[in-house]
Amino acid sequence: MKRAVILDTSAIMYRSHFALMGMRNSNGMSTGATFGFINTLESVIREFKPDYLVACLDVKRSELDRTGELETYKAHRESMPEELVMQIDTIMKVLDGYRIPKYKKAGQEADDVIATFATKFSNDEDEQIEVFVITGDKDLAQLVDGKINIALLGKGDKNSAFKHIKTDEDVVEYLGVTPDKIPDLFGLMGDKSDGIPGVAGIGPKNGVKLIT
Repeated sequence: MKRAVILDTSAIMYRSHFALMGMRNSNGMSTGATFGFINTLESVIREFKPDYLVACLDVKRSELDRTGELETYKAHRESMPEELVMQIDTIMKVLDGYRIPKYKKAGQEADDVIATFATKFSNDEDEQIEVFVITGDKDLAQLVDGKINIALLGKGDKNSAFKHIKTDEDVVEYLGVTPDKIPDLFGLMGDKSDGIPGVAGIGPKNGVKLIT
């Protein structure tokens, strides 16, 4: 079976930046996000040996179609740290250097592009393809279906640089509900980081109890 790996580019950049904020070159320029990004890429290639490898990118918050549906959507998120902004062009050149194609779509988030690729790869009529999404985003666990898997950044052990989430049981252990119930869970408890209101008084624990 062939293997496709989809990179949640923003998640990798942010995690690398905050893990290695103090790293600078001889000119004082921040390089931690770039260094961490390359290390993650090397880990992905070494561990998964992908036949297909793509990077999905975000568009600006102001350009998202969802802001037309919910004015508060991601409205309170802090701007990208300047030290990370200064490394984005270099990280894009890193992707080009590895010959990894980059994809984004006007009006849509990287999550939407990731989900589209994951679904198309896993439903390919000509060949069997196992899919791994490299991310730190809980929302994407709703994609897990036996052919689409999540590889969580920074959650690995001695056997892997990533925590693999492959089954319904893995998702329940991770979030408390099965993949198909994740939209319901987030609808109940809301998502503060995205500016999505939930039901008053319902957090993760009560949300899981109500669903189960």
